[in-house]
Amino acid sequence: MAVTTNSLTVSARKDQIINQTVTPWHINATSANASDCEEIVADPGAGYALVIERLLIHIGAAITVTVGSGETGPGSVEGDKIGPLGGAAGTFEIDCREEPIQLTTNKSLTFDASGAGTVCIKADGFTKAV
Repeated sequence: MAVTTNSLTVSARKDQIINQTVTPWHINATSANASDCEEIVADPGAGYALVIERLLIHIGAAITVTVGSGETGPGSVEGDKIGPLGGAAGTFEIDCREEPIQLTTNKSLTFDASGAGTVCIKADGFTKAV
């Protein structure tokens, strides 16, 4: 299974909630079969963490999707943060800008599906020093 990603590059900004200069990222990811876990945003490196501000998840089949940090074992999200969502085709919006979700330090943003079926995710967030 393969994921296709398109990202938008933006300049650093000061985040008002954590009072720290951060590197924002915005990415779109699409997979026809995410059942073996897919990486959306690569791990940021030692001393940094990815922080999710908003997700828009479209599921095109009767499957569930889990989003979180890293990958463990054969194709599963290591640290679940959101999900499982779905069970039927649909679209889910998670807006957590007021309380962003910080992933495990030096871990990628990943998602996994319970079976074959198209999954599209638009993710907005930032990378911060921890």
